[in-house]
Amino acid sequence: MQIRSGERLTIREQQLVMLDIMKKLHDFLVYHNIRYILLYGTLLGAIRHKGFIPWDNDMDIGIPRPDYDRLLALLNSGNKIAPHYYHLNYQVDELFHYQITRICDDRTIVKPEYIRDQPKRMGVWVDIFPIDGVPPKTIPGVFRRMRLFINKKIQIADIYSIRGKKNLANRIGNLICRIFPNQQARNYKIDKILRKTSFDSATFVGDVEDKNENIIFLKSEDFVSPVLLPFEDAYFYCPQNWDKYLKRAYGNYMQLPPIEKRMIHNTDCKWI
Repeated sequence: MQIRSGERLTIREQQLVMLDIMKKLHDFLVYHNIRYILLYGTLLGAIRHKGFIPWDNDMDIGIPRPDYDRLLALLNSGNKIAPHYYHLNYQVDELFHYQITRICDDRTIVKPEYIRDQPKRMGVWVDIFPIDGVPPKTIPGVFRRMRLFINKKIQIADIYSIRGKKNLANRIGNLICRIFPNQQARNYKIDKILRKTSFDSATFVGDVEDKNENIIFLKSEDFVSPVLLPFEDAYFYCPQNWDKYLKRAYGNYMQLPPIEKRMIHNTDCKWI
């Protein structure tokens, strides 16, 4: 793949950069005995297209919280996945407003038009989601979900309320951000709530940092015995119950959506 300094990457070029990151990341995780599986549209692409969904410029994996913490410890102590790659999360850059970690390519620069404040640098990435226990439907569990829901709504307002836009949603979002300005403290608070439901003891696990109504339940066994499935010219780990997961997430997932519903992340993505 030709690197053309200052020029925009096509969607296919973005996919190939992500694929290269994922290949190196897979080797790193396997070497350090860190469990992972493909998630969301990346898993759907593996099953339906044997690779990327043609119009998708995103790549997601999930790692159980205990393994996720070990991965961060390795990265924070100077271990590199491969040359040209660096990790990004809210502990590295306070303008990064998610509870996930991104592995980025330093030969690229991405500026998503839908994000309020941009991190200092962000290249083409693979997203790593910590997988936590889903809070049970007990009084403490319901209270935990409520706290998550409220804090996530504030966080989402912080991310997507773009300054200068005058529509009602942005004005409300900017007002919320003025009332609750400490975004870094909120990141730590959300993380603390997420960790209260142990991955190892929970009946169901999932990407709990997402909005409550969007959680797609998994079981810990999906990480104990994942299956290697083809993805482009590589093989990556997927949940053993991938059919159940995809049906819950997408319904009839083998049917292509209409053109107007084929979502693309609008990003200004260039070679450095």
